[in-house]
Amino acid sequence: MEQERKPGMTPPFFRKLAAKGYLAEEDIRSAGDGFYAAAKSMADILAVGGVITFPDSRDRERQCGRFFDDWYLDAVPGEGGYTYSLYKMREQEHDAEEGVAADGDTPGVTVSFIAFRTEVLEACLAEPCFENRKALGLEIDRVVAARGQRHSEALKAYFRRPQAEGPYLIAELYVRFLASLAREGSLAVPRAYAALRDRDRLPRFIRENNLSAGETVCDGERIFIRDPQRLTLWEKNALLATHTADVSVHAFAAEVRYHACFLFGLARIPIPFLGRSVYDSAIRADMTIGESELEGPAPFHREGSRWVRLQQKYHPLTAAAPQWYV
Repeated sequence: MEQERKPGMTPPFFRKLAAKGYLAEEDIRSAGDGFYAAAKSMADILAVGGVITFPDSRDRERQCGRFFDDWYLDAVPGEGGYTYSLYKMREQEHDAEEGVAADGDTPGVTVSFIAFRTEVLEACLAEPCFENRKALGLEIDRVVAARGQRHSEALKAYFRRPQAEGPYLIAELYVRFLASLAREGSLAVPRAYAALRDRDRLPRFIRENNLSAGETVCDGERIFIRDPQRLTLWEKNALLATHTADVSVHAFAAEVRYHACFLFGLARIPIPFLGRSVYDSAIRADMTIGESELEGPAPFHREGSRWVRLQQKYHPLTAAAPQWYV
């Protein structure tokens, strides 16, 4: 949904949520170029309004905290106003092995290029009846999972730009979120990373990262965090590599841009024997440890590729200044 935009102003829907107490000022983060992200999950926003369950497509009551806890609002500027969508930040979860009805357990970040209709959330918060709660569940599913969707031109235009600051803000929010989960100075690596062979790309990078840091940041089983409030560049890289398969924030941003660049008509042609198209994979950028038919050789996984070098050009970063965003 698009609304009026003025330079330097918080998106209207974010302001509305803040005015009604659903978001605090510190929950609204700006990338500085017009991109905004909420640092409070959809589940937590709904909880403020007393909405803790929703009926799924079969009218079975589900816990918002099990399905919407990983999804967050974001907003991009455009000529017609702000367009809102959702992005995911998920840690390693264990719902499946515990037999709990929930969404996936695999950690990572997803950036959706599908516009989210904010009026559906607004209606649910104003009147959390069965119909409105079900409508919200269907709307979130449409944005984050449902097949056959079409992208927003505003979201595509923003994320295709290598100058976009949004992916850097999301990466910063994600590593800080993960670091906040550390206990007694460390965080266990995800199961998908632990299953990798020692000679695979990511374990090789982790060893190189340790050498660059001059200490063991990750020993293959745990990531060591000295101060969650003051993450070093090497700690951030270890968190990204083990949770998103991207070995730097530039690679992370390049992967988001790579997906956005495949949002065009010919990409919708189904791939033989696969049953889906490149467009189907591109419409949501999934940064996680796993293979995708879209990635192929995955140029964003090579630090020397033109995709990553272009990000480095517009977003200089040094080990002495690892703070991507506050």
